[in-house]
Amino acid sequence: METNLLEFIEYHKIDKNDIMDAKGLSISEIKDEMKMNDILFAYNTTPCGNAGHTIRDRHSHCIVCNTANIAFMKRTKQTGHVYIAGSIIKNYIKIGMTTEDPIKRIGKLNSRKVGNTNDWVVIKSIKCDYANMVEFGIQKELQRYKVEGEYYGDNDTESSEMFRCRYKTAIETVEKYFSDKEINKKEEKTYLVNPEKYNNFKNIANPKYL
Repeated sequence: METNLLEFIEYHKIDKNDIMDAKGLSISEIKDEMKMNDILFAYNTTPCGNAGHTIRDRHSHCIVCNTANIAFMKRTKQTGHVYIAGSIIKNYIKIGMTTEDPIKRIGKLNSRKVGNTNDWVVIKSIKCDYANMVEFGIQKELQRYKVEGEYYGDNDTESSEMFRCRYKTAIETVEKYFSDKEINKKEEKTYLVNPEKYNNFKNIANPKYL
């Protein structure tokens, strides 16, 4: 391994088990190897178009040109809480993931007025491994109800975690996803005894995803 490549890996604290040597492998072989062994990064890949870097993540993004992808990919392996939250004001359901206490996370969402509201309440959370990947999987299942055009407070970052659907729709989707994927629940917590008011929301499909 080249010295500068080794220094890059050490500087960004990339675990040796999360990176592989792709020399001599085809793109499909690299993808198969990474998927099979749950590897996040590969070096000696096809040089990127910007500066000829040869270290990429499992989505083929150059992590030298965009080092933010390193933290993003590492996060996919983290143990965390996949939570369902609701806003009565907006009639929104939110599917999110956090490595901290879900109550603390909801407090931050409200202080930042995520979705242009500050009445988010966490309804249920499930602790599991690979929580970020589980979160994305569930969000994809609920995509037809996705809200677009709502932003994080003063930032122009569109939320991809909010849906126009009933809590019942959300929890059934979550439970089915965990069951179908045989995902182990490390901890499960329901914060509201009676979430009925969150079942009064309407399931409103987004035409973009039909």
